[in-house]
Amino acid sequence: MMLAAGLAAASSAFGYAHWVFFGGRGSYTPMPAHFNLASLNNNTVPYFVSDQAPGPLMPGDSVGNLVSQIQAAANVWNTVSTSTIRLAFGGFSYVGTPQSAPGIDVVFSDDVPPGLLAQTSLSFNMNAVFAGAASVPIQRSTITLRRNLTTPYPLASYDDLFFLVVAHEFGHALGLQHALTSAVMSTQYTSGTTKAAPLAPDDIAGISLLYPTQSYLQTVGTISGTVQVGGQGVNMANVVALSPNGTAVSALTNPDGSYEIDGVPPGQYYIYAGALPPQQQGESYPDNIVPAQDLQGDQFPANTGFDTEFYPGTRDITQAATATVYAGTTVPRVNFNLQSRPAPAILYAQAAANSYYGGEVYSPSLYPGNWSLAIAGPGITTSSGLAPGLKVQAIGQAAVLPNSLYYYSAGKDGVLTVNVPQIQTPTAVALLFTLPNDMYVLPYAFFVVPDLPPWITGVNATTDSSGNTTVKVSGSNLSGASIYLDGSPVQVLSTNSDGSVTVAAPPASAGYTAYVEALSADGQTSWQDLGNTVPPSFTYPVPQSPSITINSGLLLPGATALLDIIGTGTSFVNGQVSIALGSSDITVNQIWWLNAGRILANVTVSPNATPGPVDLTITSGLQTEALYGQLQVQQAFQGTMLPSIINQATGLAGVPPGGVAMIPTSGLPQSLAGWTMTINGQPANFQVGGGNWIAATVPAGLLAGPGIVQLISPNSSVVIPPIVMQIIGAPPQIVAVANTSGLPISSSNPAHIGDTLVLSVTGLTQSFTGAGLTNTQLVVGGTTVTPTTISPNGLPDAYQIQFTLGPNVPFGPNQWVTVGIGARVSAQFPLFILPQFQQTQ
Repeated sequence: MMLAAGLAAASSAFGYAHWVFFGGRGSYTPMPAHFNLASLNNNTVPYFVSDQAPGPLMPGDSVGNLVSQIQAAANVWNTVSTSTIRLAFGGFSYVGTPQSAPGIDVVFSDDVPPGLLAQTSLSFNMNAVFAGAASVPIQRSTITLRRNLTTPYPLASYDDLFFLVVAHEFGHALGLQHALTSAVMSTQYTSGTTKAAPLAPDDIAGISLLYPTQSYLQTVGTISGTVQVGGQGVNMANVVALSPNGTAVSALTNPDGSYEIDGVPPGQYYIYAGALPPQQQGESYPDNIVPAQDLQGDQFPANTGFDTEFYPGTRDITQAATATVYAGTTVPRVNFNLQSRPAPAILYAQAAANSYYGGEVYSPSLYPGNWSLAIAGPGITTSSGLAPGLKVQAIGQAAVLPNSLYYYSAGKDGVLTVNVPQIQTPTAVALLFTLPNDMYVLPYAFFVVPDLPPWITGVNATTDSSGNTTVKVSGSNLSGASIYLDGSPVQVLSTNSDGSVTVAAPPASAGYTAYVEALSADGQTSWQDLGNTVPPSFTYPVPQSPSITINSGLLLPGATALLDIIGTGTSFVNGQVSIALGSSDITVNQIWWLNAGRILANVTVSPNATPGPVDLTITSGLQTEALYGQLQVQQAFQGTMLPSIINQATGLAGVPPGGVAMIPTSGLPQSLAGWTMTINGQPANFQVGGGNWIAATVPAGLLAGPGIVQLISPNSSVVIPPIVMQIIGAPPQIVAVANTSGLPISSSNPAHIGDTLVLSVTGLTQSFTGAGLTNTQLVVGGTTVTPTTISPNGLPDAYQIQFTLGPNVPFGPNQWVTVGIGARVSAQFPLFILPQFQQTQ
């Protein structure tokens, strides 16, 4: 049987296991909880790691190792292209610091229920919620990791489980609950994702439905229906759409039994429904999913007394119907009438195999050949054998299970023989477990892959021809793999003839030990076979321990200020530096790298920021340095310059010496008579314009780079925080524009649409090598034109640029042309253009 999609557009309802509210009893339009994008800077939620460090740690571990993996786990959610939400490291923060803006706190405490590795709590802004509201704003999320990482649950940063646990908790913090689809948001028992492939389709659907891009819902479909037991709708039944290639997307039913599985990629699917498993140790609810509640805080508890079946009411997959899902449409009326039973017969299942290198791997990756797959779980085996009547089938054609299921008494688990044929594409394989009166599906039981996992046998420091530290990673199957030092991906410089790879070592502190891991594109990792063995590592031979100090940093509520950070023994790398101040009320606007030991930044403090100490964190590669409590948000606000400084001539963020910088302001006195200004210590003339602007002339002779702008009141009676602007080199100068015969374009010799012209320019690149020529931007009458050729013109940094006036270029006697690279843009050069020349017969 095959179900057809309806013509209705896909619904925007939320069927995934989100935190959900309902307006009242009998009103079952979900109001999901999520961060309000309008309250965030660039759709980004900052997260803060407690400055109260965990401990004791596993042997060889450090806080730096842990923070690197926390950052990598958070970044997993930034890779979802169909979601608009992003996460950013906000630095270390003192627990309990008042913050008015939304954010996520990562804290370390042993106040975690037994049986759990971590937990996450959410607080909601219920003052912004009313009956009929579209959603409930998340105000703050708190991720709690165990302080003692040695007992009762040993967990090291170099264990992939730590990474996956933190990625799981960040999913909770953003608004996702548990899923029963082997996703990263599944519980540890059934999750089938890896560090190399951390997100499953259900994870991607869940986060994309909460924070969709504009086109997301037009690219996916919906399956809808009801789940009943004895003719009555059941709440929080788990409904899953499962494709033969392993894609699984799920939903939970509403209190009336209705459901919608949204975010389903186009394709063919089986659909099955069943009860959530009962709560385990440390859990408060079935599958530890917090039930939906109404606006008064009363919950809608889950119904769990029924079996699991495929649509249209069978446990025989050969009799199950399939649904074909198309983008932007709904498959309606996929209804279930399930059978009562006390609880699910199988609570969960796990599958494991010994890999090529000997380690036991759960949800293993199996390459072509014959394998023994161990299966276990409550309801699958007993103390003396397999559950009576147990049958196991593979869903799809990616693997074959000969009829060879038997009980292995030593391991107290079942064993299957799995035959994996030659394949080209990695594919997830689901297992169907059936009993005489119930069934269970494990979507990511195992994966079939074309090749062995990567394997690391040695790590050795080397030095390149420029004296930079590099690392030679030896092993097998490393070609094409991504290499990580802790949570930091590194650049592969070369693949060597012996199968090793040479990578660039990111900056790190003296004596820092980074653990090395290889991740393959098919989801396998070099860690998965190690068991309890510590992975290979690399220790940095930096001779001195780094530290940082603040040379300038006046933080006032509502103001923008310069941070001037001085590093001693640091190795800050241009383009690899981030700064954070441990508060969601302080935004870093822009960073300027001066050298390995000095960084400038503009930061803006929210008007609602609470005065008090904040922590400064600066990160470059694997090097993280912090100053705790040495910066203060002050009480007084007397006005501020704002960071969005532009060139009066170009409207771009970069002003040359002699150019005019337009500096926006807020809260300054109406008259600045007697005030002075300096830019990089040189007096600068300025005028106050209308609309809270200062027009300042950049002093001649200043070098390109950051410029510190200081506005000084008479007798320093008013203190305005300094800020940083971008000073650029002198702009290019257009010498002439001529036709291909060499005649200059003028009113007596106008150009025509369709003509090819030659522009002569000097000072284009400000180099003797022509660096940056490929970034040349040519604009004619406001229309960007692509140069045909750019050729040297005999003199240093002088070029001839050939281009054609296309049909989109405007014509008229007062047109103009500019040329530039980046923010260095020439003055407008006049150009007389007529319509395309028409030849007469």
